[in-house]
Amino acid sequence: MTNAPRSLLVSLLAAGLFAPVTITTATAASGGCTSWLSNSGMTGNVKCTDGGGTSQHRAVVTCINGGGTKWTITGPWRYRGRTSSATCSTSGTAGVAAIDHERRNRG
Repeated sequence: MTNAPRSLLVSLLAAGLFAPVTITTATAASGGCTSWLSNSGMTGNVKCTDGGGTSQHRAVVTCINGGGTKWTITGPWRYRGRTSSATCSTSGTAGVAAIDHERRNRG
């Protein structure tokens, strides 16, 4: 972890604005999906391995910045076995507060 994201995380923790996300390693999510953090905690990833050939999923990531503002972003729709990712910040100004996913069937 570089100093900028670490500083952001420490600042958020000290201010009580950010609860550490305990999904730094792959964890099972609902529906045969796995979620994890990457990019020093600034990107949320989801990969689903179940479902039929037309089942798609995408990452739904809640971001938080140093001021405590939260917002939601989504990754691209992906077919089974592929990873959908959404990045809160490329400069270290925001991190992932939560990772979820959405699913749909596409013919």
